Amino acid sequence: MSDRALVVEQYRTADNLRARIALHERFSTSLVSYPRWVFDGYEFAADAEVLEVGCGDGNIWRENIDRIPAGWQLTLTDLSPTMVDEAHAALGERARYAVADVEALQFADASFDAVIANHMLFHVDDRALALSEIARVLRPHGAFRATTIGRGHLRELRELAPPRDELWLKTRERFTSESAAQELAPFFEDVELEPYPDSLEVSEVEPLVAFVRSRGDVGEEELAAVRRAAAATIEACGAFHVTKETSRVRARKP
Repeated sequence: MSDRALVVEQYRTADNLRARIALHERFSTSLVSYPRWVFDGYEFAADAEVLEVGCGDGNIWRENIDRIPAGWQLTLTDLSPTMVDEAHAALGERARYAVADVEALQFADASFDAVIANHMLFHVDDRALALSEIARVLRPHGAFRATTIGRGHLRELRELAPPRDELWLKTRERFTSESAAQELAPFFEDVELEPYPDSLEVSEVEPLVAFVRSRGDVGEEELAAVRRAAAATIEACGAFHVTKETSRVRARKP
């Protein structure tokens, strides 16, 4: 199955995404809200035309709806029609919406002042093509913003239940905090990465099991083993520790 088909299947409904978000929201050790931290990086002009590729369910916008400047013109897109519908439900008429493939964007050259690609570039089949498309629709000196993960992100969960699903394995081989600057260099300049200081201290078993289940490659027998191992760690240590490696990426078109 291609990466594209795997992504569409993973996000056919919002359930998998919500299980993942819930674990982070409930058990994060950071004193700074992740959606607020991501939004803090959107340092765009007061009247900016902003495109998001891979908008998901619009969580970042929903959690910052009181902070969106009145002059921003938002266009939110995703490869999954379900995610586009979820984003529309979250923001209503505050944005425009479209199903879009980042490898073949349907927008004219130099249409936007800023493009956002959060936690999605590691799912893309041809990332050089995607980055060239993002650069194409940006105006000269336009802003590019993204988030991505490091290779050690959630390593304890992978050790607990080693992924078999091709999509999960490939996200660790592609667009990471370690590779981002080199991959962006042919298309953008002034590339900067800023880590988000965080980890998870999971004190309940079932949210952790729900997260592992959301991958779609773990059977009930293996989930039962995950449940037992997590419960034993929580009983012995008070929490199941999970490493997080997330970075905010800034760059601009020449």
